Amino acid sequence: MNAGFWNVRGLNRRDHQVAVKELVSESRLHFLGLLETRVSAVNVSRVQSFLPRWSWFTDYAGPGNRIWIAWDDELLDVNVLDLDAQFIHCRITIRYAHLSILVTVVYGANDTISRRGLWQKLVLLATSISDEPWIVGGDFNTVLDMSEVCGSSADIHLAMSEFRDCLLDTGLIHLPVQGERFSWHNCSEGDRSLWKRLDRLLVNDSWFSQWPNSHYYCLNARTSDHSPLVIEEILLLTRSACFVSTTISRCRQTSLHQCRIFGGIE
Repeated sequence: MNAGFWNVRGLNRRDHQVAVKELVSESRLHFLGLLETRVSAVNVSRVQSFLPRWSWFTDYAGPGNRIWIAWDDELLDVNVLDLDAQFIHCRITIRYAHLSILVTVVYGANDTISRRGLWQKLVLLATSISDEPWIVGGDFNTVLDMSEVCGSSADIHLAMSEFRDCLLDTGLIHLPVQGERFSWHNCSEGDRSLWKRLDRLLVNDSWFSQWPNSHYYCLNARTSDHSPLVIEEILLLTRSACFVSTTISRCRQTSLHQCRIFGGIE
């Protein structure tokens, strides 16, 4: 199973739909979490037709219709367990492997106060999960520390502290990442240029126990100011599997950004 998470900054435009379709094809995705789709209810069927054999879940009862999920229903069964303005939480059953995992697609609010609701909900989810593998991914709209910022940024120390507290309270762990160092750019140049790592994948201990070699790719941004995140060949990365797998053979080229880092780097 391969999964992708991407803040697409709108899906109404044809070029954005093509970019998502190309990502699905190139990375051979079976599950996709899309953020900030900006599609009105009357246009849902038209927009979703670019992946005609996939199933979709959208929540138009929530404010802003911020999150969509899609999956290849020939391979996966998806059951939505909980949802909120800032996340969709589901159980995915991989039919051919007779294996279930928990997936939470996150789109954090862009202000510190509103994100506190997300942190509280993630803690509640964590307390309800015993030994099932759980992955949490998407755009958290905050960074963990200043090493994840390149450029001049406003005071975000409170936001970082609350994010770190959430990870401690949930027991979620960062998956190793390959590819781009920063997942978002403000599309400015010179002194106004700002890069941040707003998007990431987190997992629980049960995930790492099942797939200790698991990692993901942060790809080039394409049509959005955010990078897509892709995790591949989950079932191949078991404890008994060799680290050199088909995932490594398709390792992406990393773009190196030369810039001054503001804040301490360990």
